[in-house]
Amino acid sequence: MECSVYKGKRKPDHYVFLPADKPITEIPDSIQTMMGEFEHVMDLDIVNDTKLAQSDPSDIINMINEKGFYIQIPPKKDNNIDTEEY
Repeated sequence: MECSVYKGKRKPDHYVFLPADKPITEIPDSIQTMMGEFEHVMDLDIVNDTKLAQSDPSDIINMINEKGFYIQIPPKKDNNIDTEEY
């Protein structure tokens, strides 16, 4: 699946994945409001075995097919790490 990836100025660590032929203006207004003005980051051809840093490619493909877009949100930081183990 050919995808375009965007980040928002208000949430630069959140990314929106869309089909490459779909303009960013077609995502829900609530997401546009939350993320602010969008900046195009890259285009990717995502298949089930694509290696990505944070998201499972099959999750991205399934959500795009179901909702028309996918939002990648950074993982929560674990502030309860036991540093005595290190």
